[in-house]
Amino acid sequence: MRVQARLVEKFGAYCWFVDTEFADGSVGHLDLTMAVRMDWHEGFQVYGEHGSVVGKTFNPWYLRSSEVECFSTRDGQYHRVLGADAHVYKRQLEGFADTILHGTPQQGAGIEDGVAAIRTLVAISRSVETGAWITVADVTGGV
Repeated sequence: MRVQARLVEKFGAYCWFVDTEFADGSVGHLDLTMAVRMDWHEGFQVYGEHGSVVGKTFNPWYLRSSEVECFSTRDGQYHRVLGADAHVYKRQLEGFADTILHGTPQQGAGIEDGVAAIRTLVAISRSVETGAWITVADVTGGV
């Protein structure tokens, strides 16, 4: 995976815009703006060959479920996930305990995912500094 990032500051807000190239040839982008002048959320949009997924996730301490909507070209319908238990920290702790106590597979992100996220942040930082495309696997050092 490679990234090329820009950072712009306007009116006390910072915006990182990151172009991405994935190993399988797909492309994407990320934009992060701090601070926004609205109710904060994170989100994603994924467009695939047979449909799309759009998600909006809120601050975890609000204990509010994410809004996720999926569209399938196979049935021409939208499907919406119902997240009844939005207590993120409780659910993470319960899952962690189940993995340790009962040997169940770990749910969610693991240490490898955390390392990959930090490497990507370092690559974004290096790209902002240089303006160049940066290969995530090649980066070293801190942000």
